[in-house]
Amino acid sequence: MLEEIHKSIKDLSGSEAKNLLLSMMLRIKVMQESKNSPEEMLEQLNSLYHLFFEVVQNSNHVERDYSTVHIVFGESPAGSLRVGLGRENKVIGFPDFFSVGPIWALHQEVGRKYRHEWLKDHLNYSDDYLEEEYENRFSKTLVEIDGLSNETPIVIWTAENANEQTGLRYLLYLLKEKKNKIFVINTTFAFQELFNTPEFGCLDIHTGEVNGEHLNKIYHEKLSAPITDEDRTRFEKEWIALAESKGLVRIWENNKINTVNEDYLDDFIVNTAQHLHAKQSEKDFMKSARLIGEVYGQHNQLGDVFIEYRVRSLIYNGVFEIKGIPKAMRYYSVKLR
Repeated sequence: MLEEIHKSIKDLSGSEAKNLLLSMMLRIKVMQESKNSPEEMLEQLNSLYHLFFEVVQNSNHVERDYSTVHIVFGESPAGSLRVGLGRENKVIGFPDFFSVGPIWALHQEVGRKYRHEWLKDHLNYSDDYLEEEYENRFSKTLVEIDGLSNETPIVIWTAENANEQTGLRYLLYLLKEKKNKIFVINTTFAFQELFNTPEFGCLDIHTGEVNGEHLNKIYHEKLSAPITDEDRTRFEKEWIALAESKGLVRIWENNKINTVNEDYLDDFIVNTAQHLHAKQSEKDFMKSARLIGEVYGQHNQLGDVFIEYRVRSLIYNGVFEIKGIPKAMRYYSVKLR
């Protein structure tokens, strides 16, 4: 058994191992905050053991019978869902962020290669993810979705942001030949209805910001009827329209995915830098991570990785001076010229 565990861990990719660790840490945190009996704690530890083999099965496409398949956009929310839902639920985390980068013809191999090349050329992800893992993870997810049984209900989790709304339309296009009942849960609206308190209230919440316990409650209390054939057709057509565009940046605004210019955030980045400089006793370099964090706090639809790319672009265009090496945001500082 120990040899089997050792081999299973060794065979996991870096992102799969991180996802597993995240899921386990989330469960441990829930255990620490609970007031369960020793017997209940033991049962929860046992569930961690089973979670490990479930992740290994998913990575190797070892299938078993599931009552429901859940698909969410991002591996972090997938980890939270695995924590919150029972083992009878299969969870697929789509390993991409659809608000930035080209999505032209993404339902075809030519479009996927085009997107991958753009991401590699422009964005800084840690641990060489784009070079070593992205393409394989994306392909494995497509195979996993294509292999889903037509009888199993599918729940797609989305929210009020461009990443998840774009992903919803892409996924429904991929599923257009499937006869499954498909349910859509909008995490933003469901969270507001169930947890609209000063402690939890947040109008622009992403699925990845919700813990497993709350996701479980949302699933059991806010799952409504499956979407209609008319809605499926509408979403499929909306995807085709999106996939015909060569646009690079998308925002969710007024219940619509809008394509904006690549420099959409540049003025706000400069204004934020001016504001941070004003707090200094004299104008000096600031950590790029500080600037990026401030911008992300106001514009989180596009992600900190994209914001870091725009900061680098402003450096190349002579707007910022740089100190350090821009291999990741923590390695360099910037100052407005």
